[in-house]
Amino acid sequence: MLKLFLKKGKEKKVKHFYPWIFRDEIQRKEGKGIVAELYDFEGNFLARGTYSPKSRIAFRVLSYGKEEINKDFFIKRIKEALELRKNIPSNAYRVAFSESDLLSGLIIDKYAEGVTVQIRSYPMEELKDEVLKAIVETLKPDFVYERSDFKGRRDEGLKEFKGLLYGNLRNPVLIKERDLKFLVDVKRGLKTGFYLDQKDNRAYVSGLVDENSKVLDLFCYTGGFSLYCAKKGAKVLGVDINEDAINLARENAKLNGLSAEFLQANAFDFIQETTDRYDLIIADPPAIAKTKKEKESILWAIWKLAYYSFQKLKRFGRLFICSCTYQISVEEMVRQLRFAATDTGKRIIVKEVNLQPIDHPYLPTFPESLYLKCIDSVVLN
Repeated sequence: MLKLFLKKGKEKKVKHFYPWIFRDEIQRKEGKGIVAELYDFEGNFLARGTYSPKSRIAFRVLSYGKEEINKDFFIKRIKEALELRKNIPSNAYRVAFSESDLLSGLIIDKYAEGVTVQIRSYPMEELKDEVLKAIVETLKPDFVYERSDFKGRRDEGLKEFKGLLYGNLRNPVLIKERDLKFLVDVKRGLKTGFYLDQKDNRAYVSGLVDENSKVLDLFCYTGGFSLYCAKKGAKVLGVDINEDAINLARENAKLNGLSAEFLQANAFDFIQETTDRYDLIIADPPAIAKTKKEKESILWAIWKLAYYSFQKLKRFGRLFICSCTYQISVEEMVRQLRFAATDTGKRIIVKEVNLQPIDHPYLPTFPESLYLKCIDSVVLN
């Protein structure tokens, strides 16, 4: 087995349960392989995990003991993850959230009787057969479909890939969330098909409206937020640039017997040009920031959405705006809202700050695992 020895002092973060070791933190290597043991400068054992020969993240912790990394290991990890996910009000949820479930490089999502997987590291790609066996034995799915079609795979020396690994898939897949039904396109949809991480926020937003409310759902995707609001009797308009998503949103509305309007349009242009006024505006733009330039672009987008939304909200209207990247903090989001409010002459209060649900657990020792932040603000004038 490969042994990795850290430079002096670099063992502290591992002892504090940070799961990544970067290439420049390794002093020397002994042996070969993708499964590796990690040792401190003096040769004391720290963890067992996987080694990526090309990635900036050289070592990923899978265990703080000397467990064998095989099918039985993955079965154990999946069962442990399921224990944390009892009583979720949906038959669609994230079973395994990479580092947060000590399965770094692996995401497993359950959609009704099926499963999607996403492989995010080279060694996990090499271990995929064992992972698949564990998923089939533990979850007994009708299908396992891989959605590893994202650019980050290139950092691991991997090509983007998606395809059926097991069973039979009838796409789209019908899921249930609370008292609503949704069709999910697991082959072509964003993320792995559905915004599973917004399930709690969808319920929260539905509590802000009634039959007298006028709601604008920007970046509505397949209608999640929109239909929760429509279920309460609100008059809803969902806007998204993705034609396939809009078509599926309309199907989801029919499926639930709900009345909601959906428009294919650029959300940034629409919020700038609309002359209507709303009681609630939801803005959940899809965004990932890995560089400083990308981060600044997203911060600018938050300001722009808030700037125009504050002008289109009625007095005591609400803006529920989200960011789905760990690079941007709650404090930075609030700052952008403050700038937008003062730029439009609006007084606002922050009513609530919501994070990701229990099936996307946040590890305080791994800040990167906290990525979803949503802010509910109220316009006072």
